[in-house]
Amino acid sequence: MPNIPDTFIIPSMAIIFDGKKFVKDREVALRIRIAGMGGVKPKLASILAGNDPASTLYVNLKKKAAERVGAEVEIYTIHDRIGPDHIVRLIKYLNADSQTHGIMVQLPLPKRLRENQNEIIGAIAPNKDVDGLRADSPFVHPTSLAALQILAFAESWLKRKIKKLAVVGASGMVGRHVVAEAVHLGYKIQKFTSLNKGQLRVRGSAADAMITATGKPGLIKADMVGKGVIVIDVGSPKGDVDPAVSKKAGFITPVPGGVGPVTVFCLLENLVTAAYAQSI
Repeated sequence: MPNIPDTFIIPSMAIIFDGKKFVKDREVALRIRIAGMGGVKPKLASILAGNDPASTLYVNLKKKAAERVGAEVEIYTIHDRIGPDHIVRLIKYLNADSQTHGIMVQLPLPKRLRENQNEIIGAIAPNKDVDGLRADSPFVHPTSLAALQILAFAESWLKRKIKKLAVVGASGMVGRHVVAEAVHLGYKIQKFTSLNKGQLRVRGSAADAMITATGKPGLIKADMVGKGVIVIDVGSPKGDVDPAVSKKAGFITPVPGGVGPVTVFCLLENLVTAAYAQSI
């Protein structure tokens, strides 16, 4: 067997992916790319409504990652009582600001704002929608892009071409983007919702790889996956996959530390691309 790169931790069974090590060299390359942009410093405006601890943590992780590569994240914290009109006005201001290259609204929004989500996201200029949420955005959704980059990496390492990809939570925000991009890349997709437990046991276990993004801890059991399958867990904040799956899978992403760091990196890649396009 060839030498195992430090991108992996090898337990008794599955290869466990290490997202932080995966992006380490890529961050160096991105820092070099930014340094060559003639003094342009990519800047992301991150709008954080409410005080959800997971959202606050994620925004701060983005800020630290941006600083490592020479970019900037400015956080706009919106008080619980501020209405959607205020957020839309802020976004329109940022659209017109030449020093702001990307705009992102941290999701999920507080309950009182969720019915206005389409209005809020729709206010972001397409060329600054680095989170890829608008239908006309030129950018791929970072979480979906991260999951598919990891899938391609697993295929390369395992020297295995995926024929059937199961996407669990296919109707959710992340799942929809995963399906759209995976189809574009030529994967044959099996779509499941979190309610399809019976179908998952019968059909999901026949898939070569599974990307799951439901946010339901422990949903994916060992009898829902095939031997040696690639499992990419996008569930937040605790993961969708039962720990017993690692004894059956061939490759698996942990939560935390798997898809998360790669998502942040993909967001920064989108930001740098946006900054370059706006500077020429």
